[in-house]
Amino acid sequence: MSLRNLWRHGRKSLGTFIVMTVSVLALCLLSGYTQSNVELIRDAFMRWGARGHLVIERPASELARRVEGAGQLPLTAEIQRRIEAVLDEEPQLQTHARVLRISGMVSNAKVSTIFAGIGQDVEAIRAIKGPAYEYDVVAGTPLWMETRPQPLVLGQGLAAILGCDVPDVGFAPLQPGDTPQSRPLECPPGALELTATTRGTARVNAVRAQPTGIMDWGIKEINDRLVVMPMDDAQTLLNTTDVSEYHLLLKDGSDEAAARARIATALAEAGLEDVAVFLWSDRAAFYQQVKAVLGGFLNFIALIACAIGFTSLLNASHMNFIQRSREFATLRSLGFTRRFVLALTALENSWLALGAALAGIGATAAIVWTVREAQIMWTPPGSSNAVPIDLAWVLPTYVAALMGVVLLAVIASAIPTHKIMRRPIRAVLSDA
Repeated sequence: MSLRNLWRHGRKSLGTFIVMTVSVLALCLLSGYTQSNVELIRDAFMRWGARGHLVIERPASELARRVEGAGQLPLTAEIQRRIEAVLDEEPQLQTHARVLRISGMVSNAKVSTIFAGIGQDVEAIRAIKGPAYEYDVVAGTPLWMETRPQPLVLGQGLAAILGCDVPDVGFAPLQPGDTPQSRPLECPPGALELTATTRGTARVNAVRAQPTGIMDWGIKEINDRLVVMPMDDAQTLLNTTDVSEYHLLLKDGSDEAAARARIATALAEAGLEDVAVFLWSDRAAFYQQVKAVLGGFLNFIALIACAIGFTSLLNASHMNFIQRSREFATLRSLGFTRRFVLALTALENSWLALGAALAGIGATAAIVWTVREAQIMWTPPGSSNAVPIDLAWVLPTYVAALMGVVLLAVIASAIPTHKIMRRPIRAVLSDA
């Protein structure tokens, strides 16, 4: 009966059907866009940035424990030995890499400029990045492929400053089955000289390194200063055996929080109370900011969609059901209860909402499939490389949208129906 009534009075609700369909479509598309961007940035930090799942640091203050980049103390050789012993006992650990932060001056025969970068355990970093991100240069060869002594990878901007021929391309992760595109590295002849203030007895140290690759980090300001070198070369430059931090990659399916707690407890038992273990996201301020902005915008759109959908439903229900007051009074005079009439109007609205939700979700599926197949790329503000415009499949949002509009439809039907039910049957039937 409810379906038949909806079909008979469907024209009165056509506008509401369109409004609800568009609202569901907008909400589902925005949810998919938000999810895909959060996943993209997560992969950028965990894989491309090789942070893995956990980061071990030695914060210099309480502020440094709460704020990324607020200062950290070096991990000495003795501390590293104790950390390695703890990590050897962690069952969920897949691999770990040491990172040493470096900065100073780099120069060739014509140019001198500042640099900021890292020394790293090359093979371990490669394992953390994984197959999609391990070929991390846009020209030349990555460090793990190099056999020449003192290899050095430069950021795109720094390479251009030093006179290298920088290809006008950005980094893109490899898809399964893809082969990385190799481009020759063309830089002025001769080695580069890197100068840095050391941590040892000498005040200043200098080493010579051979540029072997150009990297696109994705952020112009970083590209303009970036150098990446093997750990041994970086420690030689700073005249130290210290490192700055450890990056830990856990096995698939591991509980990050549980692994963090185990490692932190083991470090404290090893006498390293000042060494802290962080989730990768705790040391990724940009990720948290983007996630918060996108999440806030999604919640705002969800509230707007709910308000518009409910208002449209309420208006359509009021106009439809008030005009059918005599029909409902007749049903009551024939012995049907108030509860039956309430259920009937709720079902009519629910069928309408269900149809609109399914239409919106169907349109979402078509758009998501089209966008994913088109593989559209764009360069965000502040980025030096293009990223894919992607839409994720977000089943929880689809289910929540469907259930939400049905619930709103039931509520919207109850308000005018209760108003009708309060009037006596005789008074309704006697109306002209």
